Amino acid sequence: MSLRKDATSKKIPIIDDEIGYFLSVACLLVKPKSILEIGCGSGYSSYFLIRNLPRDSSYSGIDLNKERLAVAQEFIKSSFPEKYSEKIQFYAGNALKIIPALNQKFDMVFIDAAKHEYPQYIKSLLDKLEKNALVIADNIFYDGKVFMENTSKHDTNSIKGIKEYIDFITSSSYFQSHFLDIGDGIAVSFYL
Repeated sequence: MSLRKDATSKKIPIIDDEIGYFLSVACLLVKPKSILEIGCGSGYSSYFLIRNLPRDSSYSGIDLNKERLAVAQEFIKSSFPEKYSEKIQFYAGNALKIIPALNQKFDMVFIDAAKHEYPQYIKSLLDKLEKNALVIADNIFYDGKVFMENTSKHDTNSIKGIKEYIDFITSSSYFQSHFLDIGDGIAVSFYL
């Protein structure tokens, strides 16, 4: 895909293809009625979420970067002209402000945004999830740095956020969680 090449050349972070295929298969198996993506960037991960989206289902993508979001909208519209409708929505802005204002519940969520905000994302979603909703969080291993005792000052907040997220989804009665060693690691949680 040219979007991958473009993102790579501009050093824009995007998911590994392995994660993309996982998302695509998850959508095929779960058949979600409503998907929320936190951190859709230029739309590469959105592509994998939407390609197996059932006909009457909806997708909502949030990203802080308006320019990348415009690329995502155009990419998804050109990739899926038959699916692109009012059922596919993109929101520019801070996810922590947008999520509470959304007037629907979701049965599948993909989180791949600011790592230090992962704990806040999951907590803001608690009243926005359908029973048995699937929540997938990317970059849980953070290049293996979550396992290291000493990390750079630059990575401190991101690693702290990921560790808090992991603690919340594994100790909370709200979720049953599993970790998969694909891409940079993903956490797969079911909302109980």
